[in-house]
Amino acid sequence: MDGGIKIGELIKCTGVTRATIHHYVREGLLPEPEKTSRNMALYDPGCIDRVLLIKGLQSQTRRSLNEVKTLLQDAADHEGIRRLQNMLEVEALRTQSSPLSPEGSRSHLSVKELSARTGFSDRDIQQFHKLGLVNHYTRGRRKLVHPADVAVADALAALAAAGFDDEHGFQPQDAVIYLKALKELLHKEVALFLEKTDPDLEPESLVKKAELAIERVSPLMLAIRRKLIGELIKAAPITGLK
Repeated sequence: MDGGIKIGELIKCTGVTRATIHHYVREGLLPEPEKTSRNMALYDPGCIDRVLLIKGLQSQTRRSLNEVKTLLQDAADHEGIRRLQNMLEVEALRTQSSPLSPEGSRSHLSVKELSARTGFSDRDIQQFHKLGLVNHYTRGRRKLVHPADVAVADALAALAAAGFDDEHGFQPQDAVIYLKALKELLHKEVALFLEKTDPDLEPESLVKKAELAIERVSPLMLAIRRKLIGELIKAAPITGLK
């Protein structure tokens, strides 16, 4: 097998045990490796993505190994596998957006801690605060940042790490377009939610219903955004968008 990988590399790239890989092969979740000698076998490099997909389907969608096997059998071609990977991405977003997720229970950070975490200077964070992107509040002598604002700072840091920073033309105020657009969208969402909700619902039931709506709408927004990006790129002239 040209370009095959040893089981040690497969273990290193996926974080599963040797026994787990052998089990996946026995269950038909992975193709049989090609024997190159009595004590040596090479796996298809695609097994790395396949093992990661199996792990993700089990952990994020709470499916049994037999259910995962059925999904993989039904999605045997490349497009089918890609659809499963997209499903995992959407599920990850759904989990992160849930108020009940572990991400939502992070501790409040001081501005100094946030600076150390993201690499932003105190001046940067003050600028984010003025723009309404990352707010902080004062408790005693400390300036603290709410977990929701920490998440925004993390996202801005990820953009900077990918090359979208001041030096390359992306400035914090550019992100304000999302803040303004999402505020307007949120007002419409709340109005629609209240219009469709039974006014006699108990407050606890209303909160649970709102949490469910948040979990389900975020993946929808991601899917629509991807759809529109794809349509925009296809419709754009080769020389660039107009």
